Amino acid sequence: MSMDDIKKQDHLEVEVEVEDLNGGGSTESITKPFNPNEIDVDISTVNLGSLIEQLENDEIDLQPDFQRAADVWDNVKKSRLIESILLGLPLPSFYFSEDPRSQKLSIIDGLQRICAIRDFILKKNGPLKLEGLQFLKNFEGMTYSQLARPEVKRIKSLKITMNTLRKGTPLDVKYIIFQRVNTAGEPLTPQEMRHALNQGPAAEFIKELANMESFKKATNYSVKSKRMQDRDFVNRFIAFFIGYQDYMGDLDMFLNDKMGELNKMTPTQRNDIRVSFDKAMKCCYQIFKNDTFRKRYSVTDKRKPISKSVYDTLSVNIAWLSDEEQLMLLKNAEAFKTGMIRLFNDERFNFSISTGTGQKYNVDLRFTMVKSLIKEIIRL
Repeated sequence: MSMDDIKKQDHLEVEVEVEDLNGGGSTESITKPFNPNEIDVDISTVNLGSLIEQLENDEIDLQPDFQRAADVWDNVKKSRLIESILLGLPLPSFYFSEDPRSQKLSIIDGLQRICAIRDFILKKNGPLKLEGLQFLKNFEGMTYSQLARPEVKRIKSLKITMNTLRKGTPLDVKYIIFQRVNTAGEPLTPQEMRHALNQGPAAEFIKELANMESFKKATNYSVKSKRMQDRDFVNRFIAFFIGYQDYMGDLDMFLNDKMGELNKMTPTQRNDIRVSFDKAMKCCYQIFKNDTFRKRYSVTDKRKPISKSVYDTLSVNIAWLSDEEQLMLLKNAEAFKTGMIRLFNDERFNFSISTGTGQKYNVDLRFTMVKSLIKEIIRL
């Protein structure tokens, strides 16, 4: 199959199966209680001009990786925010987190609004031209440089509220707060939140692995980079690979914690993960080809979307094998594929990869069953 054929096929298929993490139950759980006294938030009321100055001096990290998410707002939405500012209407609060590494502020909530303000006021090439205004029709088509002095003053003097999580606030506490406030407008995905809170080697390392050809090939080029979907897959592999035994049933918090651990690792430790990830992706593809990480209930079954729960269970179990064991598994690839079809038809296993996939019991069950199958196959 050529690359063009693969891309055409991707348009016709659902690329990644929608995951049921909680079995229809609540999506919010706290598995690791924390002390409310650990929350250190600075709440300040400032002029919008102060925020603009911080943007201009590169004191707020807009994170280039987030630009695709920032572009969710079209020019009409951006223009109407500027119109609201010109009308003197109050804006929702902005939430930031102090990054102890860069000493910059990372955006927790308000990315779309900040990018709209940046595009109108600070963008030199192709600045935002106001369009689709509802009240200030006389400003239609204008850029910031065309505004009169009173309008510029009105923009910069607008009062806004900035809530900043101080750098002493524990990472897991920051993540819970992030989840709570990141609900309006165009909310960030969980992986985008993890990326914002774990700047440094971990974010770059996950990005690197997501761009590896072995990963793209194993996933049949169908896990997209949009909204960091591909990095969510990589983060998931790393978390279970280095800390499966720590999993307590809250997948979001688990992935965030392990990304924090990844930041503290040495380059040698991260390279060991890189090598294991690459070998696992190659081994999985050699066995399953374009069917890798997909459910299959019979030899003649129609190809299914990629399943995240199948992905983490297979890739991590195979990554835990020695080179010799991986070779033995490859030697008995047909028997392994037959064994996986048998597992997919097992009621308990199928439930564990389909319903409540984030529940600890189901994670333990599917990992254990695949591990047992692999042991059986490499003994042949």
